[in-house]
Amino acid sequence: MGKSDEELEEFDINSTANQKTLFEEMKRSFSTFGPTSKENIVNGLNYILANFSDDYLWRSAIPHDLPINRVADRQRYLEGVLLALTNAPPSPAKVDDFILIDEIGPCGLDYSK
Repeated sequence: MGKSDEELEEFDINSTANQKTLFEEMKRSFSTFGPTSKENIVNGLNYILANFSDDYLWRSAIPHDLPINRVADRQRYLEGVLLALTNAPPSPAKVDDFILIDEIGPCGLDYSK
């Protein structure tokens, strides 16, 4: 789902139709992952949702070519991603419920509860 620089400039990530398109593409890609990867992604998104003011982590949750400040309602956006991926609303989480191991290795990023 690549876009030219001009298309990215005109892309409105806050548009419901555009978010639907993004979420459908995310869901398609997500469906190819194994169960451990899926669980890590869902846990990671729940962690980011609980701590969405952290720009470093927030950057992991939106398309990388778009500036993060363009998303007007981060909470609604992340809830939409989780709903698209899991067909269920996000489970409430607290930041203290997670131990963030921010190292990339054979297991990828590990958001352990």
